[in-house]
This record gives sequence, structure tokens and C-alpha cells, in this order.
Amino acid sequence: MLLEPVVFIAEYKFVFVIAHVLAVVTGMGAAISADILALRFGFNRILSRFEITTLRFLSRVVTFTLLVIITTGALIFLSNPEGYLASSKFLTKMTVVLVLTGNGWLLHRYVFPRLGDKKILTNKRARGLRRLGFTLGAISITSWASAISLAILPPISMSYTEAVSIYAIFLVCAVCAAFLFEHIVFTRRRARGHK
Repeated sequence: MLLEPVVFIAEYKFVFVIAHVLAVVTGMGAAISADILALRFGFNRILSRFEITTLRFLSRVVTFTLLVIITTGALIFLSNPEGYLASSKFLTKMTVVLVLTGNGWLLHRYVFPRLGDKKILTNKRARGLRRLGFTLGAISITSWASAISLAILPPISMSYTEAVSIYAIFLVCAVCAAFLFEHIVFTRRRARGHK
């Protein structure tokens, strides 16, 4: 059974594509800013009310842009359902958005509520939470970079399985780099006498 395009959406597809790309760019910028600021703000002290408010604001921007990405992605899909179901690029991008959504939920559920804890980035007892934060941050940055790349690239000449496999390899490399970075930062801070 063929899925028919929705004519109105197909006529105004360019509007949804522009909104989609802007949401991806804005979401990536807010997510990376939040990751950098969380690292910058969190060393060896309790975050101030301003810093927590800033991180929560950026978090809301990311959540809002994800909703816009999902909505505009669905509308773009409805402009040509058959074509998009056959597009490995579109399916890969939707997989990345699904990962971003799950990753965002985990960040909001486990990491963000503890951002105000004192010395979260240097306390030995907070290592599990810190590693989770570094892991989710690495997944976030890699996924946003993948989403923006897929949003602006022309159609890709590989299967969905190949594209998702490459994305998964990037995720594994990013998580390994995050663990290494966390270990180096934690070891150096401990060596300087910060507990």
C-alpha cells in the first residue's frame, strides 16, 4: 500500500526544512554550550544560582528544539512518505534523534538534578555520576554533530545499516574519549590535593 504525500505539506515543505535545520543548529549550539558550561562551572565548588539557572535554560532550549526537530521531521516525512522510507539518510537521522531524545531524558533524570552538588567533578564518591555525565555529554555532542551533518548533506550513498554502524562507531569512540578525559581530569585534580 502506497503512502500518499500530504499535498499542503508537500507545497510548503521548504518552510519545514528551514525550521528543521534551524532547530538542529540551535539545539546543537545549546547542547554544546551546556556541556562546556557544566564543566567550567562545576569544578571544586557548588554552582551559583545564576549558573544553575543558565544550565537549566540551555536544557529547556535543547528540549524545545528536539520537539521542533521531531515535529518538523514528521511533517517533512509526510511530504513524501514513500521517498523518505526509502532514504537511508532520513532513517539514520531519525535514529540519531531517537538517541538524542533518550540521552536527554537520562541527563534530565540523573545528571542535571545533581549539578548543584559540591565538587561533583572532583569528589571520588561522585565518580559513577561523573562518568555517566561525561558519557551522556559525549553521546550528546556526537549525536548533535551527526544530526547537523545529516541535515545539510546531500543524499548518502550507503545503506541504513552502514550509516548507523558508522554512527555507532563514532559513539563508541566518543564515549572512550570521555572516559579518558574524565580519568585525566579526575587524576590531575586529585593530585593537586582536591578531594
